[in-house]
Amino acid sequence: MHKPTKTKLIRLSLILLVAGIALPAGGRTASANYFNNLYDSIEQFSSLPDEINQLKNNYNQALQELDRVKNDAERLLEQNGTLAEQNSNLAEQNQQLNQMVHQLQEADAVRKRGADRLKTIAITAVALAVGYFVIIRLLRFGMRRTNRIK
Repeated sequence: MHKPTKTKLIRLSLILLVAGIALPAGGRTASANYFNNLYDSIEQFSSLPDEINQLKNNYNQALQELDRVKNDAERLLEQNGTLAEQNSNLAEQNQQLNQMVHQLQEADAVRKRGADRLKTIAITAVALAVGYFVIIRLLRFGMRRTNRIK
């Protein structure tokens, strides 16, 4: 045999030897993984009903919470409307009370002006009366004096 054919033959035999060793080892690993994968798949498939039940429970809880939140939102909207109506009523009452306070302040100012006017009139009347009596006394005194001197 020629040298190039010998080397080709040696290479071919080495490749077959490595393939013969690697394939059965790889096949065993693949078959073990296959059974493990099959077992894991069956286990996952058997746990699906539990997961589905848990998802259903979570979904039902979420629906219940959504209903509760909707009811709370509706209640709060109604309460907000009631409070807005009360607020407008209170604003109207506040405006009426402010008008009443303003009217009372004006009435009090008018009363004070009237009282001050009466006080001024009374003081003026008393001062005029006192002045009248003082002037009359001074005139009498002056007339008596002039009558005595003559």
